[in-house]
Amino acid sequence: MCFLNLAVSVATEARQRSVNAKSEARARPKPYSIERRFWLMQAATFAFTLLLLAGVLYQNWSFQESLTSTLDDLHLALLLGANIRYAHENTAQAFWHLYDGGEQEYASKYKQGVHNLDAQLRQYDALQLSRDERVDSDRVRNLENAFIGQTGKMLLSAQHSKRDPADHLEAERLGAETELALGRLEQLESQRLESLDTQARRSSFRFALLILFFAGWALLALVHIRRTYRNHLWAHLDRLRQMVGEIRRGNLNIAAVVPDSIELGSLMGAFLNMAAELREMRDSLEQKVLERTTKLETTQNELIQSAKLASLGQLVSGVAHEINNPLTSILGFSEILLGNLEVDSPARNRVRTIRDEALRLKNLVANLNSFARRAPHRTQRFDLSTILTRLGELRNYQLHVDNISLHLSKPTCPVWVVADPDQILQVVLNLVLNAEQAIKERRSTGDIWLACGLDHGNAWLSVKDNGGGMSHEVREHIFEPFFTTKPAGNGTGLGLSISHGIIHQHKGTIAAESTPGQGTTIRIVLPYAREDATKERLSACMGNENKVRQTAGLHAMVIDDEASILEMVGEALGEMNCRTTLLNDSSDVEDALDGKEFDFVMCDLKMPRRNGLEIYRLIRRKRPKLAERFVLMTGNFADAGPQMPELASVPILLKPFSLKSLREALAQVLQNGRVPVE
Repeated sequence: MCFLNLAVSVATEARQRSVNAKSEARARPKPYSIERRFWLMQAATFAFTLLLLAGVLYQNWSFQESLTSTLDDLHLALLLGANIRYAHENTAQAFWHLYDGGEQEYASKYKQGVHNLDAQLRQYDALQLSRDERVDSDRVRNLENAFIGQTGKMLLSAQHSKRDPADHLEAERLGAETELALGRLEQLESQRLESLDTQARRSSFRFALLILFFAGWALLALVHIRRTYRNHLWAHLDRLRQMVGEIRRGNLNIAAVVPDSIELGSLMGAFLNMAAELREMRDSLEQKVLERTTKLETTQNELIQSAKLASLGQLVSGVAHEINNPLTSILGFSEILLGNLEVDSPARNRVRTIRDEALRLKNLVANLNSFARRAPHRTQRFDLSTILTRLGELRNYQLHVDNISLHLSKPTCPVWVVADPDQILQVVLNLVLNAEQAIKERRSTGDIWLACGLDHGNAWLSVKDNGGGMSHEVREHIFEPFFTTKPAGNGTGLGLSISHGIIHQHKGTIAAESTPGQGTTIRIVLPYAREDATKERLSACMGNENKVRQTAGLHAMVIDDEASILEMVGEALGEMNCRTTLLNDSSDVEDALDGKEFDFVMCDLKMPRRNGLEIYRLIRRKRPKLAERFVLMTGNFADAGPQMPELASVPILLKPFSLKSLREALAQVLQNGRVPVE
């Protein structure tokens, strides 16, 4: 029973709420549009004004038409009345001269007067006349006809000498009555003229009243529109201005009546909502300040770490440069010793070990230097499989510590590409680091496979791991900037996007294949660079050591501030039957050029006093042909800096270099300088 009563009460309350909501909806005024209301008001005012103006103009036009027509008729009536009087007087005068004096020259005037009088009367009858004017006009016609008839009778009797005095009196009487009738007609026309004047005055008065009414209506319409603007627009805008001032003073607890108009209602509502949001933002500002402060501290720490890494990179670059100079001497002298020792000499294996360890150290320093230096990137043709070897040298130890096996699969033939090897190494290293992270997140051991090869005329390189893999949704976004699945603070989400940009700049593609729980494979495809005919000709020209040794009689200038390198290069060139002038001080170059002839020059880039670039400019100015046979040696490619475009055509021999690299550079510069090598 209690449950039933509760259900009834709940249903009753819900019904009452529904009724109240409907009542409030009916009581609430419907929103209206200020623009539509003003448009309708202006349209109604404009339409009524046009209607009123059209009425005034129509009345004025109608009055003008009526007045013009009446005046034209009146003017014509007055003119015809005067002509009729004139014709009557001429006819009467000609009659009396003809009747009394018998003067026959007036006979034609009498006939012409009768004819003109008849014509003028017919024209007068055709006018629009009033009833009184029509009666007098008929009277005038009758009198004129009677007068003409009487005069014609009298002229006929005069011809027979039968003159009757009574006829004379009758003719005079008819002439006098005709004069009176014409006077009466003129008086009626004058009265009609006065009536027209009165009518024009009344019409002007009505027109003035209409103009005043029109002006009053326009004034009332302007007052109504101004009041409407003030009530529906200006008042709310003034309130909005006041609220803006309160917010500028820091008072966010504002309230206002939202108007029912669509435009200002939405604007006022949006402004109040903005004020409410500002209040909420102000209330939570301290927490947000703390959060932003924490983020700024984290960013500052990251910037400090980046600065440390930049400083470390500069340090590594400088150390690598210092290591490369003695390493050049070690590598060069070890190869010279290997070439001079007998095959069965017991020291041969020891010297080979020295050379191999020097090459190993060279590769390690080159890999570190490629990431530490800030030299401009240089595109070159290289074997893609060398990237796998360099990766193994960089990460093999760390992978071994993390119990991750690195498997390299290199093809038997070179995979030539034209690219920046350092950038490609950066991309592959980033992929390997991601693979390491994926393996360590799921298991304690794992495998990474690096492979490269040729497929359908393109070079490819793949990085495969047996980590946790990726879902389809993650795989769709991995190359987007700032997208990362790593925890906060462990990744920026830029590595793969930068890698994608580098591969795209090299006109290649990068794609990922992954299955959750089964690992990930990322494949890079680059355009294959076919054999360089120029390099083949250089190789043919260079051939082997025997061919280079046939360049007997050539004179070389070697410039380096490191005495050990100078000695090693001089001895190596001596093995090739070349005469050498060794300069340990770059300031002695001008004296050497003045006294001797040289076939080619080998010069270090970074030296005290004059560097290699200044010496190259000096030789190019004094000996242009010799500048075409110039080889530049350097232990750090970044030393060239912004002068790289000027050195684009100069062969550069990177320290530490092997004797093979020295021979190749020598063969190249001799061919470019057109010096015979046989």
